[in-house]
Amino acid sequence: MAGGQSHGLGFGSGSIIDYGDGIIEYRQTGKLLPAFKINIADVTGFSVRKATRQDKKNGASAFQQVLILQGGGTELASCAINHGTAEKIEAWIRAHPSFRGNVPQHAGAPRDTAPTTLADELVKLAQLRDAGALSPDEFAQAKAKLLN
Repeated sequence: MAGGQSHGLGFGSGSIIDYGDGIIEYRQTGKLLPAFKINIADVTGFSVRKATRQDKKNGASAFQQVLILQGGGTELASCAINHGTAEKIEAWIRAHPSFRGNVPQHAGAPRDTAPTTLADELVKLAQLRDAGALSPDEFAQAKAKLLN
């Protein structure tokens, strides 16, 4: 992928690179390779735990936590991070437009309006006729147009 927009998370917290299509990657401070690369729309949850013995064998220090990104009933990504970084990553992802509840609805009719029925249209025509906005002939033409 071509280069994305880098968003620094603060001193010692690394950065998030947003590619603009819902794909992001997290790079730890001083590392060239990303710790994880995910599609934001797939993320459904976050959790943080202490680094285990196995995490320490894989390079985590005793002063780090492990961030786990969850989605689709499974673990999407996990990486060892400094304390306080998990909250920054979670806040950044939750604020992204592609994250679950933030995705804009497609254009269409507003949700709060009920679909109009033939009966509703006839009632509107009758009200216009009764108010004097339509003559009896105009009412008959509009009614015939609706019924056909």
